[in-house]
Parts: sequence; C-alpha cells; structure tokens
Amino acid sequence: MSLITIAPCEELSDFVSHFWAAAWTVQSLEASSTYYMTANSLTEIAFAFRGSDLVFSSVQGHTHRHGQFPAGGFYRMFGVSLYSHSIPFLFHMPASELNGHFFSLETLLGTDGKTLVEKIALARSTPDRIRILSDHFVSQLRKQRIGDSLIKQATQFIRQRQGNVNIEALSDHFCLSQKQFERRFKAASGFNPKLFSRIVRFETVLNNYSNYTNLTEAAYATGYYDQAHFINDFKTFAGYSPNKFLALSGY
Repeated sequence: MSLITIAPCEELSDFVSHFWAAAWTVQSLEASSTYYMTANSLTEIAFAFRGSDLVFSSVQGHTHRHGQFPAGGFYRMFGVSLYSHSIPFLFHMPASELNGHFFSLETLLGTDGKTLVEKIALARSTPDRIRILSDHFVSQLRKQRIGDSLIKQATQFIRQRQGNVNIEALSDHFCLSQKQFERRFKAASGFNPKLFSRIVRFETVLNNYSNYTNLTEAAYATGYYDQAHFINDFKTFAGYSPNKFLALSGY
C-alpha cells in the first residue's frame, strides 16, 4: 500500500489534522482483505474508488472502540482526518453525535453530503478533491457555529503533550472546576478528558513506533511507565497485544 498525507491550509489547521490518499495493488488487497480499526481520536471521512468510479463514501466517527471490517471492491481511497473538537465548528452538531458511529456522508449531511460526494466523484486529482473539501469546511467555519474554543485549546494542549497531562491541573488552567471542564470537554470532543488523553498517547506510540527499536521503547518514550500498563492500553484500544496487532494489520 502507498499512502501520502497532506497538511491543510492555515485557516483549517486547528480543525483538520490532514488529508490523505491511499492506493493498493490487486495482489496486496487480496492478501489483506480485513481492515483492523483501532480507537481513534479523529473523525475520518473517506471516499473509495475502483478505477475512476466512486464506490462509496463513509464517515467513521471518533471512537474508543476497536473493530474489524472487510476491505474489498476498491483500490484507491481519498480522505480527511478531522479533530473531534472540529465537529461542532464544521457540522454544527455536538461531537457526541458522531462518537462511535459509521455511516455515509449523505446520511450525515443530507443534501450537502450528496453534493460533496458528486463533486468528489467528478474531481480528477487529489489536489482537486482537497480543494473541494477545504472550500466546504471554510464556508462552514464562516457561518455561525457552536464550537467551544476553550476546549479546542485544551485538546490541542493534550495532543502537544502526547496525552501526558494532569486533568485537574488542566481544568485549573482554564479556570473551570474539574466537573465543569469534564462536562464541556465531552460535549465538545465526544470524549471525557482522561479517555481522550489515553487514546492520544496510544496513537502517538502507534504512529511513531517505527522511529524506535521496538514498541516497548516507543511506549516508554511516550510516557508509559511500565510495559504492563502499555500492553493493557494497547489491548483495550486495538483488541490485540502489540505484536499480534502489527502482524495481523501490517501497520
């Protein structure tokens, strides 16, 4: 599989993690027909293609759960990874409405979703598709929105610290009681802050383990203090032990 990621424009950088495009050969797709989903602090919007034809669109909401899905009938995908706190800003709905859900873009956005799918289907290149989605997101940001800017800052801080934060200290920093902070955080991001921090730390290990000698070294570098704690989190968020997950998923 080949995968490229593209950073968003500056206006969207607080809301969009990245755009991405992936492609498989027929042989690699046949060899690996199962998609292993881990817990994900991001919401993923994806478009699957077979040749030049759009096969389907999907919205995979941010989630603390793991799962498996059959992967077949397409050879290319294009998508965008959104920070969960961006859902109220971009879609004008609570982030909790997407938590753990999987559906089509048309189901989520109705007529707007149908129009976006049609435009993506007709686009000829990845840059064209990025422009289409970016224009839509920017237009939504310029409308009246229900997003919580304070919690947006809090989620960004947790990401910068790779999930290693003290929630009580963080709530004090934003001049909120811990109860107020947790209520607003869950409404704006779809997670309670402790769970979000755990998922971010797990994702940091998974996304950067190739920079280390092994997963254990990556875990210690990311803030895990013992191997048992790391393995427990990994099984919780991936469904398997670290080595078995990597062997099955080819991550």
